[in-house]
Amino acid sequence: MSAPTTDPQRDGELVAATRALLARPWRTTETDPDLVASIRRHADALDAWFTQELNYRLVVTADTARLVKTGHVPADRPLRTVSASPRPFTSAEYTALALVLAATTSGPDRTSLRDLVNAVHSAAAEAGVVLDTDAASRRALVTALRWLIAQGMLRELDRGVALYEHDADADALLEVRQDRMALLPTGAVVGAETPDELVERARERGSAATAARRRLVEDPVVLASDLDPARFAELRRRAGDEGRRIEARTGLVLEARAEGFAALDVDGGCSDVAFPTGGTLPHAALLLVSELVYQFRPADDPDAIPWASVREVLDELVAEHGRYWSKAALADRDRFAADVLALLVSMRLVAVADDGAVRVLPPAARYTPEVTVVEGEDVEEQPTLL
Repeated sequence: MSAPTTDPQRDGELVAATRALLARPWRTTETDPDLVASIRRHADALDAWFTQELNYRLVVTADTARLVKTGHVPADRPLRTVSASPRPFTSAEYTALALVLAATTSGPDRTSLRDLVNAVHSAAAEAGVVLDTDAASRRALVTALRWLIAQGMLRELDRGVALYEHDADADALLEVRQDRMALLPTGAVVGAETPDELVERARERGSAATAARRRLVEDPVVLASDLDPARFAELRRRAGDEGRRIEARTGLVLEARAEGFAALDVDGGCSDVAFPTGGTLPHAALLLVSELVYQFRPADDPDAIPWASVREVLDELVAEHGRYWSKAALADRDRFAADVLALLVSMRLVAVADDGAVRVLPPAARYTPEVTVVEGEDVEEQPTLL
């Protein structure tokens, strides 16, 4: 009797679908028809893996796939506006989005923009939220509506929502996908009274081993300080097995060092933020972290770097390389500096203290212009990043 063989096409499709859902957990037939078809074919296998390995839940309908992620709440992955230069949602835009979802619950499949705006204001009053009708409030509401339209939850049938930003009397006809709206919130919302309680509920899911595995899949780096000592020691002991399990389905290669772990997206496509890559901000961030490692991270000086010193280094880089970078990005130097630091923070290369001081984290050593090799006879010693 011959040994059973696996279907390489099926295995490849499972890996591709898993990676796609991890990178962007909301998929529709309008934007990803082939991917959604593949997810539907392998829905049972995908749901089983996400449930068993990460304690996530996969919901698949005729034209939508939604991976419900719970148990880990990254602080640096906000919703982003639908625009030529996407930016993170503001608090007012998040509020507007929540009110739109509340206003459309069990509502008609088609509605006018005016009726929707009235329903939003009613939902705000019921929730005790003060919602004005000034230009800023209208702009926030339009931003939320445009995001919902881009996700396929609303569709403009006649005229568009953008006119409302400049005209409070503007109207449009909208189609509301109630089935998709219902998939957006997670179960952790139910019963939460405060934002802190909501976040805490979202984190309290699954075993400690599952929680550690979620961190490995979702974060570019997991440092020893991110886990309690016992859990980190256990994860180091099981690093080989965990690495094989993760790589087999996601393609992420787990790299273990004394300071922590990195899940490397070698082929790209499984990460929502690519680094290093082209563009003004990534180029500036790469040069900045290289200089910070080179100038401020000697072995005998691990202290945090004052913000003034970091800003001075960045200004020197702008003076040297600014002619190659986007003038629009450099127009507001304070915003530019904040965006560069935010990118480095999101990649776990630096950490920023409350006073603005910047601490270089061990993974930043990958971008130092010099490599130090420590020779020794103790083969059991874990190699370090620095």
